[in-house]
Amino acid sequence: MGYKRPPCEEEGCCKQAQASTGYCKRHGGGRRCQTEGCLKAVQDGGTPHCRAHGGGRRCQEEGCTKAAVSGGTSHCVAHGGGKRCQTEGCTKSAIADTCHCRAHGGGRRCQQVGCTKSAASGGTSHCLAHGGGKRCQTEGCTKAAADDTHHCRAHGGGRRCQEEGCLKSARPGTSHCRAHGGGRRCQQEGCTKGAEGSTSYCKTHGGGRRCQQEGCTKAAASGGTLHCMAHGGGKRCREDDCFELVARASQYCRRCPQ
Repeated sequence: MGYKRPPCEEEGCCKQAQASTGYCKRHGGGRRCQTEGCLKAVQDGGTPHCRAHGGGRRCQEEGCTKAAVSGGTSHCVAHGGGKRCQTEGCTKSAIADTCHCRAHGGGRRCQQVGCTKSAASGGTSHCLAHGGGKRCQTEGCTKAAADDTHHCRAHGGGRRCQEEGCLKSARPGTSHCRAHGGGRRCQQEGCTKGAEGSTSYCKTHGGGRRCQQEGCTKAAASGGTLHCMAHGGGKRCREDDCFELVARASQYCRRCPQ
């Protein structure tokens, strides 16, 4: 029988200690990365660096410098390495010890009753909508902090639009807000407006939520209503027996006393 290394001396750890040390890689054993300021362990393969600083096996996709996923694969997750989602037709990677990607039920799920979303990263047990993940640091705000910042998008967090003088949030995957060309665009030929919701068109060309009135093709008014303004959608006047739309920044229409 071959020599079996003793267990790591860290309390509660069952991993084997690295040669000539009393600890496993995670708890400081073995050779450390030679990049200045880095305390991570070097990766196997004879390199003097951790995976983040170029150590270990690299992805074989031309032009890619990411690390190859463990398990004998020759590519990173983005280029097909590692275990893939078992849902038919899906090519995304499976999460952690599950057989599916997050979109198809893999990984940790939100513990809120009735919620099927993924739990936010960072060891939390809920999704962002139900209090998981890092929260906005603005006093009184309970929204999730955006990207790697300490605030939600409404309070200046996340990536901002790169258009000079614009303070709005940049759309996901782009460097500008919707008004300045960021995000998905309407697929109608010649239209440059942003696509609404999960559709491929702007409101003018049939995108977003539509009015539920039979025979009506207009867009539903904002604010979660199911109808266009002509059919009762939008915010209405609070005066009894008045169904007019409210005036801007008010709870009453222009005709009713305030």
